[in-house]
Amino acid sequence: MQERHPAPAATRAHEGVWEQDVLEGLPARVLLPHDYQPVRHHYPLVVFLHGSGERGNDNRAQLRLAVHGFNTVAVRARHPAIIVAPQAPAGASWGGTWYGGSTNAQAAVIRLARGLAGRASVDPRRVYLVGISMGAIGGWDLLVRAPGLFAAALLVCGDADPASSEALRDLPIWAFHGEADDVVPPANARATAARLAAVGGRTRYTELPGVGHPAWEPVFQSPDVYEWLFAQRADA
Repeated sequence: MQERHPAPAATRAHEGVWEQDVLEGLPARVLLPHDYQPVRHHYPLVVFLHGSGERGNDNRAQLRLAVHGFNTVAVRARHPAIIVAPQAPAGASWGGTWYGGSTNAQAAVIRLARGLAGRASVDPRRVYLVGISMGAIGGWDLLVRAPGLFAAALLVCGDADPASSEALRDLPIWAFHGEADDVVPPANARATAARLAAVGGRTRYTELPGVGHPAWEPVFQSPDVYEWLFAQRADA
């Protein structure tokens, strides 16, 4: 990601421009704030991990679901931020309980987040991880493997390992799951949140009654989600 001003044009009136890039070998899209001024301002950084259906090398599919919630007039005006959405290769994953732990794509995400957090345009206290489905499965695992990298995480319909949960005790996490999810059942995420609550963890868990796997649809329509995420700071 180069330190540059975004193109002035937008694809639609309510959208910014998703610039194409390659970060740590992964195709990636980058959304910069309106009136981006990297010399004068330090912006929050959001790393968004997509689900299994968006894998590939077209550098486009990862924008299909959920991440567009960060690209609205209201969110962009209230929460100027740099949004980075890498794309996992076909057949690859972001790691986690379903995918054998760490993977090459997960390691690449850790490297790119560390690298971007060191940029002058990024506020290193406000680096956030957001994941849906496969991205949330990998996200739970990634947070354990990269302590201190992220200030907070928003994980939607992801499977987690309750046994490793105490490593996340001090990290603000808001986990969502559909109660009727039969693709990634909520049991492990629910158990992980309960174990963290029992040891005084900072995890919030919200289960949406009657909602199936696409829990990201109502989640990313809620202004409260963005308010919570961007309020988190590593030194808070």
